[in-house]
Amino acid sequence: MKFSIHYFLAAGLFSLFFSGCAGYQFGDAKSASLSNIRKLHVPPFKNQTQEPRLSSLVTNAVLKDLQADGTFQISTRSSCDAVLVGVIKQVNKSQLRANRNDTLQSQELSIYLTIEYHLADPITGARIGEVAGEEKAANSNWGDSKTDNTAFTNARQGVVVGEAIQFLDPAVSFQVGERQDLAIAAEDLSDKLVSQLANGW
Repeated sequence: MKFSIHYFLAAGLFSLFFSGCAGYQFGDAKSASLSNIRKLHVPPFKNQTQEPRLSSLVTNAVLKDLQADGTFQISTRSSCDAVLVGVIKQVNKSQLRANRNDTLQSQELSIYLTIEYHLADPITGARIGEVAGEEKAANSNWGDSKTDNTAFTNARQGVVVGEAIQFLDPAVSFQVGERQDLAIAAEDLSDKLVSQLANGW
């Protein structure tokens, strides 16, 4: 009798657990707008800042997060469905906390790493889903925020800002500390970028 009660209890819990997971998907769960894109090629991001070696830092972080996410498969340009083109636009810093005795001497800085990206056709290089000039001209409301946001989404493009806090420790070289915090900002940026791609904006 005890065996049958335990058996039915275990079977009930088993069915309840798996019915609750029926709607969950691993990996390929992207939006309908990107349903035809399965393989992405990620060339090195172009660096328009004065920070050296920033391209490899950001590109590697994005590749790592894309592989961990699993929504898209990393591929070569010859066999991909789209190319993720990224440009590192700027690195900004602002004072977060100053020295108590000297407000001009910073103790903590906020670092903002900004990139622009879009998906491009691997053959033509054209932005995927970009709104044509004729469509822009035909739309009398072109220029208002609602229309601009729609075009921005259709062009499969965006702007992402990665953030980090830099602690200025006299015992640590400024360059070493800055490099470590730029890596943290790149990881934050890549996490946001991959999330946008995976969720289709």
